[in-house]
Amino acid sequence: MSSVSVKVNSLSSKPYIDILCYPSSDRKVATQRVEELLQLGVSEVIFEGKTKIGRLGLLGKGCVSLAVKAKMNNKILALKIRRTDANRPSMHREAGLHRIANQVDVGPKLHNVSDNFILLDLVIEDGIVDWIRNLKGLGSTARLRNVIQEVLSQAYKLDQAGLDHGELSNLTKHVFVGDKVTIIDFETASQNRRVSNVTSCVQNIFIGGPQASKVRRFLRLKNVEPIIDSIKKYKAERSVKIFESLLLDLKLI
Repeated sequence: MSSVSVKVNSLSSKPYIDILCYPSSDRKVATQRVEELLQLGVSEVIFEGKTKIGRLGLLGKGCVSLAVKAKMNNKILALKIRRTDANRPSMHREAGLHRIANQVDVGPKLHNVSDNFILLDLVIEDGIVDWIRNLKGLGSTARLRNVIQEVLSQAYKLDQAGLDHGELSNLTKHVFVGDKVTIIDFETASQNRRVSNVTSCVQNIFIGGPQASKVRRFLRLKNVEPIIDSIKKYKAERSVKIFESLLLDLKLI
């Protein structure tokens, strides 16, 4: 995988300006953003990843922001760059919601934020769907059980905090598995709607997701109807007792 490391002061020139000011290439905006990055303490941006804009690699691309690697104080972090056509004026709201997740030990650590950027711990692990797809060998069921239990435990923390992630019905790009399990990307999170983190995760992992049949097979869950019943009970009462009952019904404990 090709990697291009660029000093922040060089980002206002082609082709890097196309990322810094995506989807436009406004020189004035670029100059302001370079200064903003310097104030955050960012020294370099590293273009590397499977997502491509032109020949430059990115960690990811969304409706609100692009994600790249960045160097700050000799540490490699993830840098989210607000798109110039984003439907929000700054990154502060997302950062505030991310802090709520961090307060309950969910999500990569947030390091800094400005109008157009968020700096986070870098997460380079397997997406949970690929992780489950590649799972095999001795001890696979125990590893699967531990990972899913951790996903649901983090989702429960978000439920208890009153923060709905908003994208956990599709875990592919939002839950990563390595030395630990990490839920990322709180740009569509909200405190103003009914939380559905646990129920969304259960539906994706056990019922409708691309690896649901494999998960049920490994955990010897023959039918989805009992799982649906357990979800309904949890929706009605999100207590610790009901959550633990859900984990028991899913054969996770």
